Amino acid sequence: MSGKFEGVRPASESSIEISFVYQGKTCVRRLRMKPTAANLKRAAEQRAAIVEAIALGEHGGEQA
Repeated sequence: MSGKFEGVRPASESSIEISFVYQGKTCVRRLRMKPTAANLKRAAEQRAAIVEAIALGEHGGEQA
């Protein structure tokens, strides 16, 4: 289940980690949600929005 979405993995029974590169550094954010299939998809969508904002130069680095 963890390999389905790039940069998204279950971190524990109650959280999910997303990772992305910002200004040459790998950033890891932990989201407080159970790693169900639906929540992993939601986390992947959040990560995609962050990656897109970085590509557009709109990401400030303080949010995830």
